[in-house]
Amino acid sequence: MVVARADLFVDGIWNGLRTDNLQRYINLISKKHKFLPRGQVEHDPSYKQIIPYLVFEKGGRIFLMRRRADHSDLRIANLYSLGIGGHINKKDLNGRGGLISWARREFEEEIDYRGKYKTEFLGLINHDANDIGLVHAGLVIKVSGDSDSIAIRGEHKSGELVTLEEAGRVYKQMETWSQIVYDYLVRGSTPAALSDSFSGILPDWLIEKYIREGVIKISSLSRNWQEVIDQVSIDFHLGGSLKLFRGGTYRFVDTRRGLPEDAMEEVSLQEGDPFILEPGSFAIASTREILKLPADILGRLEGKSSLARLGILVHSTAARFDPGWNGAPVLELGNLGPKPAILYCGMPICAFTFEKLAAPVKMPYEGSRSDRYAGAKVAVASRIHKAHLKVGKHSRKK
Repeated sequence: MVVARADLFVDGIWNGLRTDNLQRYINLISKKHKFLPRGQVEHDPSYKQIIPYLVFEKGGRIFLMRRRADHSDLRIANLYSLGIGGHINKKDLNGRGGLISWARREFEEEIDYRGKYKTEFLGLINHDANDIGLVHAGLVIKVSGDSDSIAIRGEHKSGELVTLEEAGRVYKQMETWSQIVYDYLVRGSTPAALSDSFSGILPDWLIEKYIREGVIKISSLSRNWQEVIDQVSIDFHLGGSLKLFRGGTYRFVDTRRGLPEDAMEEVSLQEGDPFILEPGSFAIASTREILKLPADILGRLEGKSSLARLGILVHSTAARFDPGWNGAPVLELGNLGPKPAILYCGMPICAFTFEKLAAPVKMPYEGSRSDRYAGAKVAVASRIHKAHLKVGKHSRKK
């Protein structure tokens, strides 16, 4: 069973768990679905394969499963899962009720359960950030049971009832849909309201949510970008654009005049190329990622502890990226250690934390009086002379 992407997202694409207008989506899927060969649509994002995703709960505990290592789809093999379900074939629906009836049959086929249960449609999952999510959409159905007598069958190798806290310990090893469902169960029935009213340093789940929804825009994300999110940060990687001061060319730098065009030498690297940072040397570089922030979130660039313990500094002073920033964050690399250090293009070089303000700023960075680097995709040399020019203009006005 598939639905054309254009039909499913007629009002615009979204990511996450949609919990409003559910009957509208059920009606849309019922009217607009068709059946196509799986091989034809497995890599065609113009269609969404519809997957019922059943989550079993009993007395505040959820059924946590782990897929077998030899699962037919190696992309989710060995990962933890909260969802039971599979593809809907044409024969599954012929004269046998609707989607919920099919989901109940699927639950009873996949799980050995002895007890009574009821079902509740929680919402529709969409997650376009990876290959699997790009061609699938999930109908999340909560199954509430009255018995602990539940065991796995089929494609899972283990399963047990656990608390949400216990499930959270393997959050990083969950398949993406299960992470989204887990976030929903932990935050309650109105996670959007919590994230909208939140102010302060973003925790891991909000960093992922804002990236997934495009609130924080990061281009050139790696395929496993969710795996490089820690408790309050996400890793950025060393890009291929670096600049070094040319030795012996100038005796001093005039901060009013700025740097001459030939004061710095540009170095271009490809993914995996080495770069030697000599003791006492200084270089500016850019991250591989391009970052765009909204008007109510600022970013902070943090050095990696493992590099700092080698004497390698990632930034000197410019660690704050104001709301409205748009461009490749620039690194100020220095080697305080006694030995040359070899860095590699594409290596994790820093971590970004984000802080949501209580209200959007009136003057976002891009286009403001302090904007000297917005839009840059590579390392840009100091433009300190522009600050002097702007100060002079303001002084004359006074």
